[in-house]
Amino acid sequence: MGEWGGIMAIHDKEFDITRSLKIIEKLKAQLLSDVANLFSGMLDYGKQTYGDRGDILANIIILTYLLSKRLGIPYNTLDMKIRNKLKLGVLENTDEQEWFSDLTALLRHLDGSLREK
Repeated sequence: MGEWGGIMAIHDKEFDITRSLKIIEKLKAQLLSDVANLFSGMLDYGKQTYGDRGDILANIIILTYLLSKRLGIPYNTLDMKIRNKLKLGVLENTDEQEWFSDLTALLRHLDGSLREK
């Protein structure tokens, strides 16, 4: 590769970094928008249906995974961190029965999902 090939490789790398940063910014903006839509819909409860809230929450989870990947955190690492935080939450919240049961149920759900794969 001559002098021009090296310059092109640097330019391509800069373009990839710029493109990746733009994607991260779009993901962040969409995530914030979805959280805002969820919260504003919760203020006017009749405005948002059960399905609408489910769709928004699903979007938030998907965007979180996509953002994780763009930030260099593989999906399985994020899954592991979620499970570890749930386990820690279960251990720390044994005195709050409702919170404990929610965390335990979610951990069981994720463990079941992992076994199905």
